[in-house]
Amino acid sequence: LAPMARLRAAGCRLAVGSDQHAVVDLLADARSMEMHERLAAQAREVFDPSVLLAALTSEGQASLGNALDGRIAVGCRADLVEVQTDSVRTAGSALDRMVLTASAADVRTVVHGGRVVVTEGRHLLGDVGTMLRDAVTAVREEVAA
Repeated sequence: LAPMARLRAAGCRLAVGSDQHAVVDLLADARSMEMHERLAAQAREVFDPSVLLAALTSEGQASLGNALDGRIAVGCRADLVEVQTDSVRTAGSALDRMVLTASAADVRTVVHGGRVVVTEGRHLLGDVGTMLRDAVTAVREEVAA
């Protein structure tokens, strides 16, 4: 387990991201930071939910060199995500704790650079699962040939 709480206390920015397509759920990745710290510290809420949200947004973007992203302000890129608040996972959750209950399945709208790319849970390019399956199949066939 990475010493995330100690790294954060030492001033390191925490960023969440996926390095593979086994599970692509940044909300689950943020929760795993908390779960790992719970195991290591044998305590609950080592990270306040706002810290997990920052790892998904402002701190994560700053770690990538995008200091103006992760917030709504003049000069920022307008990267926004709308999360469904009435699913079986999120119903009754306080907004400030949504990062602990929501999953990728609850993402309804995504705006990237001011452009809406996901509406009602559907990507503008089409069925992402089908496109990913087709791409992986093509690579496997190429490797096998």
